[in-house]
Amino acid sequence: MYGRFSRALYAVWSNPAPGVTPERFREYYEDVHRPDTLAIGHFDRSYRYEAHGESRARYLTLWEAEYPDLASALERVRKGALALREQGRIWPVQEVVFHQFLFARAGAAPPARSVATLTTAQNDWRTPVQDPDAETWALSALPEESECEARYAARFLYAGGARFLWLGESEDAPGALDALWRGRATGLPPLGAPTPIFPPPPDAPSPEPDPEPSSDAAARRAAWVVQWVPVG
Repeated sequence: MYGRFSRALYAVWSNPAPGVTPERFREYYEDVHRPDTLAIGHFDRSYRYEAHGESRARYLTLWEAEYPDLASALERVRKGALALREQGRIWPVQEVVFHQFLFARAGAAPPARSVATLTTAQNDWRTPVQDPDAETWALSALPEESECEARYAARFLYAGGARFLWLGESEDAPGALDALWRGRATGLPPLGAPTPIFPPPPDAPSPEPDPEPSSDAAARRAAWVVQWVPVG
């Protein structure tokens, strides 16, 4: 982000675990987890944000890499994550609301610049949608491209299967962008079950199937929007 365009994005929405202070949460991410993960080469860069307004997750971390597909990403990341857990470097200080690998579909990014607000827009992530691709969803669910271009210096579209994530970086404060998104849902969408980073044990029960998607065309075209401010 910050004007850079990466082929792969690992997005993690999380909250401090019960009883964990924001300071302890920050210490884990900034002094332990981020340095460890970058040092073993899982990702090239990472950025952290705090929600401004309604969201089931208080924090969003975006990890950037150049993995070409999900299989390549999981093969690399799972080995390192297991090693860090065995070394006691995975602290029980956060509750992960959701995590997802996504891969670039489109981006319009100038040279790196300051960012006051990151806007995320997502579709219903429970099950595959009936729309054919991320671009079709973005065309129907987001504001006009000319309006987004006027307010966001950098814009990105990622997809993980039928889960779509649009990101816009703006030099405007979060409140100054509200009018652009008026009428759309706020907060995180229905999310479904993530692909596990740690492989489940052989005897683990099969996950519950995701609920069926809405048959309502308007619901399938909906976008859930959150404004975030950078924290690291």
